[in-house]
Amino acid sequence: MKMRTDKDILKFFAASMGMVLVGVLLFVYVSPFIGGGLILGGLILTVMGLYVASKPKEEFVQDERSKRVMDKAGHHAFWIMMDIVIVLSLINQFSLYAVEFKSASTLILFIGIYSFLILKWYYNKKGE
Repeated sequence: MKMRTDKDILKFFAASMGMVLVGVLLFVYVSPFIGGGLILGGLILTVMGLYVASKPKEEFVQDERSKRVMDKAGHHAFWIMMDIVIVLSLINQFSLYAVEFKSASTLILFIGIYSFLILKWYYNKKGE
């Protein structure tokens, strides 16, 4: 299996190894929870880097159609998130139930991410 060693891959591996090193230092000296998270994130980045390095660079170049699909899905996911923020603020203003945006931000974030993924899948299947 041929591995790419261009500067982008090397930067990726340097960042992931840096995360592991900082995670080990934080794990030992500051907080095992934060350090363990950084170590896990660095290891996941290393595995992702190995996957990307084993593929040719041309495999990751997007064509015109996939760029349009990503733009369209991102645009509609953004407006879905904005609609949810508007609905939550109207609920907060006109009802007795108080919605804190601090607790609702996680919900808004997950809805935005999953609506983007679902819309990307839908527009990919739908075609033009």
